[in-house]
Amino acid sequence: MKNPLWFWGAFLLFFALLFAVGVPVMIYAQASYPVPLDGRTPPGWAHTLLAVSVGLWLGLLYAYMDTLVLAGLRSVRRMHDILTRGEPRSARIEQVISLPGSVDGFPQLRLRLAFDNLSGTPITDELVLVDSKPLQRRYEVGRTLPARLSRSPGPYPNMSLEGGTPEINRSTLCWRALIGVFLVAVVASAYGMAWQLQNDGIGWTFLSLGHPLLICPLVLWVFVVGIRLLMRRLQADAAGNALKYRGVRTVAIIDEVRQTGAFFNEQPQVEFQLRFNDVAGQPQRAVIRRYVPLIDLATIPRDTLQILYDPESPQRVQMDQDAARRAWLGATEAR
Repeated sequence: MKNPLWFWGAFLLFFALLFAVGVPVMIYAQASYPVPLDGRTPPGWAHTLLAVSVGLWLGLLYAYMDTLVLAGLRSVRRMHDILTRGEPRSARIEQVISLPGSVDGFPQLRLRLAFDNLSGTPITDELVLVDSKPLQRRYEVGRTLPARLSRSPGPYPNMSLEGGTPEINRSTLCWRALIGVFLVAVVASAYGMAWQLQNDGIGWTFLSLGHPLLICPLVLWVFVVGIRLLMRRLQADAAGNALKYRGVRTVAIIDEVRQTGAFFNEQPQVEFQLRFNDVAGQPQRAVIRRYVPLIDLATIPRDTLQILYDPESPQRVQMDQDAARRAWLGATEAR
């Protein structure tokens, strides 16, 4: 799930930048520039718009730094906490993929590991690591490795291998920080250019609700909020990760299947009305919404569905991705 989300995030960011910068500037240049003296904004309202504009840009800068810079530092700190106080588990290697590039001359690997979560439910998850001792062939399919799970699952990562030494890619972190500084310089230059070209000796009164300094960050904020809502819908955020790591697997009976009318990348959203019994034998009801490829609409389950539910809040459920993957692999092998 992570790779498609990064792809679509980058794809949407390209169009967000196009429509957030290019289109507003073109429209403003054609329709509102230059601003006549009788069309100027009152000074008080102009300074309010200036404060809102600066606040929006600062918020975007914080979102960028928090997601692409600080998140890496938090992940390393979280990995250290898992190694110190995590729940011990045995993880079996199901798949090994060599990633392009290297770190300090050592290869990078993506492992798919199978283990029991905090509730004892077998799950799988992926872990990217640097193999500092490749000649020992420690990471081969079928091998079992000692691991630890976070006792309070949430944001990635939630699992680490025993004996690991969490480190951050400093060069990548520096590049992201430099890009952040460059973006700050670009925005500051935009304010300076707007001031030089439009102040006409009477301050920020050229600002209006349609000015690019206000419209551009607003459009980018729509993109940021949209991506976060999408990740929440796809259960690829911290809440989805937490449910996977402490969820209990069960088979739910499907009472109703319907299309909601929502689409993503031309894939319709399907809603499953479910009922099941929790570990205490209490009946529970829940709803799962899922985007399904058109080619798979005819084969979606309509009788039962394997799910993971939160033992502390049984109404919180998600589709069992591991069971779905095994079913897909079985169907592929049968062909």
